[in-house]
Amino acid sequence: MDKKVEIINKYDREIMDIKHKLDQLENARIYELTDVKMDGALATNIQQLRNMLSELIYKIEYDVEPLNEKLNKAFNQFHNK
Repeated sequence: MDKKVEIINKYDREIMDIKHKLDQLENARIYELTDVKMDGALATNIQQLRNMLSELIYKIEYDVEPLNEKLNKAFNQFHNK
């Protein structure tokens, strides 16, 4: 079966952010366990993960430009001036 859309490559930055958040949770990097505020509370991490997934699904469904493409365009505009 042929792929219709190459999601992983197109939205690699967004997927990498989600994987990083999951890795943090898997390694128990939450404030309740580490007492490190930058780790954030479990509820906060879950909210962030939920938002990341919702944003990614929205971008895929509506073919919104991925973050990497936006950054590349901005860099090229700045660099070409």
